[in-house]
Amino acid sequence: MMVVRTTAWRGEPADAYERWAGLEARAAEELDAALDRAAAEIRSGGGELAARLATIELPAAVPPGGGVPAPSTPVRGPGRPASAAQRDRENRARLAADLAAAPPGPRRRLLETIDARLRELGRGGETVQLFEYDPDAFGGDGAVAVAIGDLDTARTIGVVVPGMGTTAVSIGAVTRNAANLQVAARRADPATSTATLAWIGYDAPSGRAAVAQVLTGAHARRGAAELRADLDDLARMRPDDPRVVVFGHSYGATTATTAGAGGALAGTVDAMVLLGSPGAGPVRSASELGMPVFVARDSDDPIPRVGATDGAAQGLRRWFGVELGLGMDPAAPSFGATAVDAEGPTGFGMGAHSGYFDEGSRALDAFATILTGGGADVR
Repeated sequence: MMVVRTTAWRGEPADAYERWAGLEARAAEELDAALDRAAAEIRSGGGELAARLATIELPAAVPPGGGVPAPSTPVRGPGRPASAAQRDRENRARLAADLAAAPPGPRRRLLETIDARLRELGRGGETVQLFEYDPDAFGGDGAVAVAIGDLDTARTIGVVVPGMGTTAVSIGAVTRNAANLQVAARRADPATSTATLAWIGYDAPSGRAAVAQVLTGAHARRGAAELRADLDDLARMRPDDPRVVVFGHSYGATTATTAGAGGALAGTVDAMVLLGSPGAGPVRSASELGMPVFVARDSDDPIPRVGATDGAAQGLRRWFGVELGLGMDPAAPSFGATAVDAEGPTGFGMGAHSGYFDEGSRALDAFATILTGGGADVR
């Protein structure tokens, strides 16, 4: 790996950090060292702080031939189907054709994983719709969205946005969460038809470069555009205005709030739930989203602590406008979201982070109440 040293505080620091979002994970270690020095300068106080920070050389580790490509965007063809049922038929036909033509290898294994999960879900007797399908999106990580329940007729729709490490291969885990949410919602309100959408429709940070990729939130911004587009599609398909609630988990919460910044989803989405969130991206207050906002936080979940913006990053933002970290903690009282009971039995660790949608959990019961319109009763 070739190391290029630059005094990146001068010129366009934000652009420099954007480039780093795609670097190999070891670039994060070099960045940490520079941030530690910047933090020490900020803590020391004294005069000419900006000048002292400007002398810090920020090392950028650059693999030969350039860095990892920026997050990509799936191809959206013209004349998208007018109903979820039609989309499902067309996407399943494409999946079958892809399977018939695919030679052995990673792409075929991805297609087989998607096909097997669709078959498994279908055996439960519930309507299952392949709402999005692009196995070649995001450099082969794939984009897929699967509905449990009928998106064309459901009166309530929950959209599950997963977090870091998610690719189309994660379809089993994400659809399991969506299915648990649908079952819980039906239990909470048997009279109302409910569908949930497991949405793997953006290039979530993943692989060896994931740590570096989350530093700037670039993937959340691009994912936000994809989420808005699919929610707009859903709104056009359903002029009868069903209740739509977005559930953003982990980095997916950052993506969801970024999508809704400035009220961009108001009128399209009726409520937003942020669970295990490492930060709210550019949003500083729940009121900016223009809808009821709920936050679920298990005190044993370590990810929100990891996502906290440290003192060095705050200083860099203040002095240079460089955006590091994933934004404000949506569980902070000053953010203004409604807290829900999400304490679980697992103890401290990643089990707490992944357990919000587990069957029988307090959080899942609260999510079902919110999805069916009883949000005032979740605290």
